[in-house]
Amino acid sequence: MTRTSTGRAAGEPPVVLEFDEFDRRGKLVTLSWEGAQHLSQTGLVEVLPAGRDTWRLIPCGSVGSVHVEGLSVRVMPAASLGLTQLFFLLDHAPGDPFLSSAVQARDDDELWVSVAESLAHLAHQALAAGLLRGYRRVDESLTTVRGRIRLGDQIRRRPGMTIPLEVSYSEFTPDISENRILRTAAHRLQFLPDLPDSTRRRLAMVDARLADATLIPQGAQIPAWTPNRLNTRFQDALSLADRIVRRISVEVEDGHASSAAFVTEMPDLFERYIEAELTAALASRGGRLLQNPVVDLSSGTEAEGGPTDGTGGTSDSATGVPGSGTHASGRHRAPADEAADTISVRTGLVWEVHDEPVTTFVPTYPTDRRARAAEHYRLLAACTALGVDRAYLVYPAQRRGDTPQPRRIVHTDISIVEYPIDLSGGPMQSRQAIVDLAEHARIHAAAPQGTAARHRTEGRRHAR
Repeated sequence: MTRTSTGRAAGEPPVVLEFDEFDRRGKLVTLSWEGAQHLSQTGLVEVLPAGRDTWRLIPCGSVGSVHVEGLSVRVMPAASLGLTQLFFLLDHAPGDPFLSSAVQARDDDELWVSVAESLAHLAHQALAAGLLRGYRRVDESLTTVRGRIRLGDQIRRRPGMTIPLEVSYSEFTPDISENRILRTAAHRLQFLPDLPDSTRRRLAMVDARLADATLIPQGAQIPAWTPNRLNTRFQDALSLADRIVRRISVEVEDGHASSAAFVTEMPDLFERYIEAELTAALASRGGRLLQNPVVDLSSGTEAEGGPTDGTGGTSDSATGVPGSGTHASGRHRAPADEAADTISVRTGLVWEVHDEPVTTFVPTYPTDRRARAAEHYRLLAACTALGVDRAYLVYPAQRRGDTPQPRRIVHTDISIVEYPIDLSGGPMQSRQAIVDLAEHARIHAAAPQGTAARHRTEGRRHAR
């Protein structure tokens, strides 16, 4: 196997290593021990020693890009995704999504350049009409009264003393959460290697313009901000800047980035995307979508850690109020005295109409047919426990033109439909595929029930 050396002269482009996320052979590269340690800590690749200053890099299952010591390591999604579609999926990342409209990128663009140019453009657009200022509470010790005196703190910290005074006041200042986040993002990105000079200058201008805002240290808690009427013109820039500060790590030494990393996990992104879009698509078709209820195979009832209704809480079937804090009183119910020795299975996204399960959807990211085979066993068990005759295994399409393929399980009335979603066609096409999936499930649920009705009846009898 060819060994890649990271030694390069000043001004030369970085050495680029590109991997498929499921590559298990890896590549050899020459790196210092410190560089290998930085690379290993990102979690993008596994770094294994293979000789003096020689390391074998093997993807760990995540995707992203890392710069370290003149080496650019990229792990690309296996699902034929370009950069545009990757940022679209990041819109559904847990807790801190990218807005799909924030990053303007072509599929052949470099990740860092795309993000930096997008932030520079949006920040200049936001700052064109001036800085954003707001009121910030300041607690301070002063020799004069400003605002109000904090009597409790004054007595506790300085008993019997009249000065200095512990006071609190509101200051109208540019040092607010919005400006701090925007400046920190611009400050970190301007040190990235191999940025165009024009982009670096624009980021430096943003950094200088927001000099009165305090930088957020690496690893510190990110201040919260809330979209409102006052920061409307900053919202696009802030949405991107907030995600950069949370998801992109840049370490600066001597005015240069010693390492930069953006790493994310595709299975989690894909599953959250399918869950969010399927919930929206089924909302107009009645019923509710339960998120991964755990069903006890020996009784058909729900085990500990019950289903959620898309709001993060359980739903009371008697009142129809989501997140009411009580377990659903119908078919999905946690046993009051669950036995310690149970056989349970996670059932995926269960679509329930009139408190009866209709079908279940299981998003799975592995595109390899052998890897998907294991999910069929779980779905067969889930269908049996739920008393439904159909389940959908949703996965990224490997090639354009892949169509759904139903698989009837022998000696049963259960069919498992392998349903590919083509992510390479862009946001509109992939969303339409999920709408078609929801309609497919609705039509099947509304069809005359023959063996399906008998199967559900037997399932209910089994649950008693």
